[in-house]
Amino acid sequence: MSIRRSVSLRRATLLTTVLAAVVVILASAIPALASEGLPGPSPFAPDDAQALATATASVPSGSSTTAVDGQTALNASTLPGAVTSFQTGVSQQAAVGLAPLSGSGDGSRIASVPATRASCWASAEWRQWGTWPYQQKITDTTYWCAVFDNHITYRTSTTTASGLLCGVSWRASALIGGGVGPGFTYFTNRASANFTCQTTIPWIAIHTTHHIDTKRTDRGVTTEVGSG
Repeated sequence: MSIRRSVSLRRATLLTTVLAAVVVILASAIPALASEGLPGPSPFAPDDAQALATATASVPSGSSTTAVDGQTALNASTLPGAVTSFQTGVSQQAAVGLAPLSGSGDGSRIASVPATRASCWASAEWRQWGTWPYQQKITDTTYWCAVFDNHITYRTSTTTASGLLCGVSWRASALIGGGVGPGFTYFTNRASANFTCQTTIPWIAIHTTHHIDTKRTDRGVTTEVGSG
């Protein structure tokens, strides 16, 4: 009886050792396979691709807004594709808070009113359409500055877009509401893009155009106000 128990124990120990070795081998192989850039998913038939590309995304949208310094906001205007506006009548440095605005904060000079500086924010608002592997995602990244609770002094917006089996044909940013300067307490930017999605038939593709409209205020508040 003791001999049988000893043999069983040895077998169990050997099996455990083998399984542990397999786990180690697999764990080391997975990163190597990922680094080799294995082929992505294959396209679907046109009808299936259409259904996936027009389906509602499981996580359709998201947003983040944070305060930033003036130099960071100003540097964002040099990003590729950035659409930028400064308040007229003031320097770029003053528009982003690196220098004081005139006493009233609106471009006029009132000696009895202390000079003001603009505050700045950065926001990334995104929306996604379709489901794997036909996602189409648009992100509106905007930096802006304002005399708090008074008016917008600066804005710069960049649109980026991405997809797995849906390539980006074009992308754009456009001001569709509000503006920059005295009297403007908000602005609304439209980020849009066109996608071309592959199918199993090379000459048949799914074409979609989407947009996201985002409102930003002189209080640093970001709100999505439309999409399609």
